[in-house]
Order: sequence, then structure tokens, then C-alpha cells
Amino acid sequence: MPDPIQILIVDDERLARRSIRSALHGVEDAAVAGEAGGVNAAAEQIHTSEPDVVLLDVQMRGETGFDLLDRLDAPVQVIFVTAHDEYAVRAFEVNALDYLLKPVDPDRLAEALQRARQAETALPNDEEATPDAFQYDDLFFYEEGRRPRFIRIREIVFIAAAGNYTELHLTDGDTALTSTTLSTWTDRLPNAHFARIHRSTIVNVERVATVEQGDGRTYSVHVEGRDDPLSMSRRRARALRDRLA
Repeated sequence: MPDPIQILIVDDERLARRSIRSALHGVEDAAVAGEAGGVNAAAEQIHTSEPDVVLLDVQMRGETGFDLLDRLDAPVQVIFVTAHDEYAVRAFEVNALDYLLKPVDPDRLAEALQRARQAETALPNDEEATPDAFQYDDLFFYEEGRRPRFIRIREIVFIAAAGNYTELHLTDGDTALTSTTLSTWTDRLPNAHFARIHRSTIVNVERVATVEQGDGRTYSVHVEGRDDPLSMSRRRARALRDRLA
């Protein structure tokens, strides 16, 4: 049985948060990991507890849900839950999974969370790759300052989000800071060789040495050529272990 999807509810009204909790009672395999009444508290909880999905209000006192997304240094799965329908276009411009109007329909919420489960570890199948998708032996052109460079995809050990950039960690121990976003890497990398293990990390499964369980819901992923392990949630650990079996 899959682990419950962990949800953070962000809304400045206590009754609204209670209503969302009530709607979640009818959703299987869903658990509330926490609540936040504002942007600062939400940002802190996302950083410390790494929820799978954030149910996010748009209009809060003196701030908006978009302010929260601007503060995060890595993408997070967001479902907007709001009484205002005029922000729907902007919500999808920031890659929100869904846009639900209050009062929340439990069936619509369940559908949105199902999409979140499917998207969590997914990279495109090789058969469904986009036209500009990489093959494992392809070369990626990268301009470092004024010096052009080619990086072979198979030489990437893992990719980490770094603000609006991504940092490639390579088999020779070198790193490369690129303007290619993590979501673009997710779309272009071959599914047979790469997996999302964290909202800010993609790993080359061919370069994984061991996976160890830590305290609570966290796991450590040890990759070749790196002393410090990478962090991974229990949900993503199960998907990765199935692939490495």
C-alpha cells in the first residue's frame, strides 16, 4: 500500500483550513503534514518537512500565494485553493497542478491529488520523449563564461536546483552551473536512467551506490564520487528502490 501523500495547507483563515481538512477526510492515502497561516510560516515548513503537495490560498493578509512561490529556491507541487477565480491563468503560468474554488469539492480535490502522485517521480518515458529529449549518450552544450563546453549526459551524477539555475555534478567531480531549469531537465532526461528523488534533485540511477533509511520519512542516497549523501523522501525512496531492484 502506498505511503500517504503529505500535504501542507496554507491559508490565513483558520476556518478555511478546517474546511480543507474536512474535504481531505474523504481522500484515500492523504495526510495533513502541517498548516500555515502565512508565507513566512509556509516557507519554513516547506524547507523543513518537504511536503509532497501544498494546498495554497491566493489572497492572504498583506501577501499572496505567489509571494510564497517566489521565495522558494526549488519547485514544489502546488494546488491553489481560493475563493477568487481571476488568478487561474497566472496559477497555471507558475505550473500549478490545479486551481480549486472554495468551498472545495472533495472529488475534485481527490482528482488533483491523484495527479500529484503521478507527477511526483515521473520523468517522461523514452517512447514518449519530447522532440528535444536527450539520449543517455548525447552531448549537452554548455557555455561556461566565454568557453564553450560539451557535457555527456551519462557523465551527470545528479542535478540540483540552485535558485533559477541548476548545478550539474559530474563523474569527474566537476560541477557546472546552467540556466536550464529543473523542470526542463525533467522533461528532457531519459526516464530509463534518471529519477526525481527530491523536489530540488534529479539523480542518475546508474550512479547510485546505496540507499539508506534515516529517521522519520527521510532516506539518504549515496552516489559515486560524493561523500555527502543526497536526501530523499520515503515515497520517492520506494519508487527508486523498485527501479534499482
